[in-house]
Amino acid sequence: MAQQEVFNPQSLTIKQLFNNADSFYQIPRYQRPYKWSDEEIEKFWDDITEACSNKTENYFLGSIITATPKEKSSYLDVVDGQQRITTLMILFAVVRDLYKNLNFTTNPDPSNITSKTIEYSIKADDKFNRLKLYTHISHHTDFEETIIEADTTLITKPKKRDIERDEQPKYKFLNTAAIFLEKLKSKSENYVGKLLNYLFNNVRIIRIDCTNTEFAIKLFQVINTRGLDLTNADLIKSFLMQKIEEEYKDDSDQLKKKEDQFMQDWVSIEQIIKNFDDDLDDFFIIYEYYLLGSNPKKSLYDELVKTEVFKNGKSLEIIKDFKKFVKNYEAFLWNADNPDLFALWYLPWKFYWKSILLTAYHIGYLNIPKLIMVLKRYYYIYWIAGKTLTAIKQTSFNLIKQVKNNMRIEEIEEFLKNDLDKIVPTTIDALNDDIYEKAWCKPLFCLLEYNATDASRLSWIPLTKDLHLEHIIPQKFGKFDEWNHINTNLFEEWGNSGANLTLLGGSKNIEASANPFKDKINVYKGKGLYENKNSKITGFNITQSIVADFDRKKYNFEWNEDAIRDRWEWFCNESAEVLKIDISQIIKFKKRKD
Repeated sequence: MAQQEVFNPQSLTIKQLFNNADSFYQIPRYQRPYKWSDEEIEKFWDDITEACSNKTENYFLGSIITATPKEKSSYLDVVDGQQRITTLMILFAVVRDLYKNLNFTTNPDPSNITSKTIEYSIKADDKFNRLKLYTHISHHTDFEETIIEADTTLITKPKKRDIERDEQPKYKFLNTAAIFLEKLKSKSENYVGKLLNYLFNNVRIIRIDCTNTEFAIKLFQVINTRGLDLTNADLIKSFLMQKIEEEYKDDSDQLKKKEDQFMQDWVSIEQIIKNFDDDLDDFFIIYEYYLLGSNPKKSLYDELVKTEVFKNGKSLEIIKDFKKFVKNYEAFLWNADNPDLFALWYLPWKFYWKSILLTAYHIGYLNIPKLIMVLKRYYYIYWIAGKTLTAIKQTSFNLIKQVKNNMRIEEIEEFLKNDLDKIVPTTIDALNDDIYEKAWCKPLFCLLEYNATDASRLSWIPLTKDLHLEHIIPQKFGKFDEWNHINTNLFEEWGNSGANLTLLGGSKNIEASANPFKDKINVYKGKGLYENKNSKITGFNITQSIVADFDRKKYNFEWNEDAIRDRWEWFCNESAEVLKIDISQIIKFKKRKD
């Protein structure tokens, strides 16, 4: 007996895609809801109308991947292509409502697309009146009420805040319909008739029909080089739901119950993650690192499904464990009030320190506060030394494995010691150099601020556009007579060093910029140079210490070489304390010789 083909690609016109005998589609539960917004709809419209205008003989709209569902059904699962197929259906509904007699003539051309063709593309002309597309089960009622059964000519564009609500795709349905309505109403009925003829007869989609979902997902991974509909999280959800189907295939009641339970946990996780900077794929990467404790060799999906947990575990237990992982992130990382942990958020290598700490919280590691301090020191020493991801990657995976195995913190410190001892001299050299342009400079000053702040008043300092590194001696100091005591050689030595920088927030940096020192002090105090400026005192302690010295007349109301050298010693001592390194040599190196 001949082996059944696992997939079958077909080049179909839009008319064939929606009017063939097998043109019935459904969006599987593991898919995300419809998400196209203005940009995608505008591009879709422009591509079609431009191809029509240029009379392109066959315009390729892309591909969709379908799979035969496990349960007997006349509908095909849309594994990839949900956004395009749903968008086409919304366009059909608007054309149906706007043009009741599209391309109607007494001598019809067989190739003309009429209102009947549009109707048959939405619903089958049979006794069941079956819909050609069942969208995501959680939102299909909304799709029917707002698009399929509604008069779309009455639709108005939803508010922007509603369109952006991903958990309510009905607003995206309405938004797409409103855009098409506006586009179509600006054209003549004759133009629309020709456009629909072109769309149905000349626009093609490659439909790749697969005999099972597993192969369809694999195929999707191979051809998905443009970041289309599915994410790794969607693929993982599909894998876990299939495990549930296999486990309870002989008990439909239990199957429904377990699927609902799984989806409740999944949706709960999605809701929690919406508050964070990381998305669901990011969290699965962090979880993957925890499970593997080593550098992944293949894609996120391929690596996870091969792990012992995913291969042999039950889906409900896996999603419960993952949910615990996410909730630990919320409780112990996102909502933490710890200056050592604050420091880690500035690092460029976000997946690694998060994976190490979430592993620690997940297994109940005994000395997490000390572990956080160890990680801060390790990563900052490497970052300031100019090391890249390559330098910290393998060590980070080793740390995940060590924490997972509950290695004592003293052993972990010893494990890191040799490498750190080799890197520290390079770190010291970097601190002794011009640092203003370095990516780590502003984060380092945030660490110095945390170190100078009482724990009861401590708060997170975000790296936003309103946080500035202020040159105390202005970069254009020569414009002001008040800076005559500063010469070019002195600025070249100190101007971009840690001795001449501090933190300012908001518009204060713009005010202070290239002004005399006394005017800068007023800005540092929050008085401002101009009317209606922010009158609040600058909140940074490391900046207020400059104000305090000025008020005490410590340097004769100047920012002179004595002030700079004292500030340098402060910078060195504070950096040494936060990084736990000995930098007394560079203090001595720059110290004035008597």
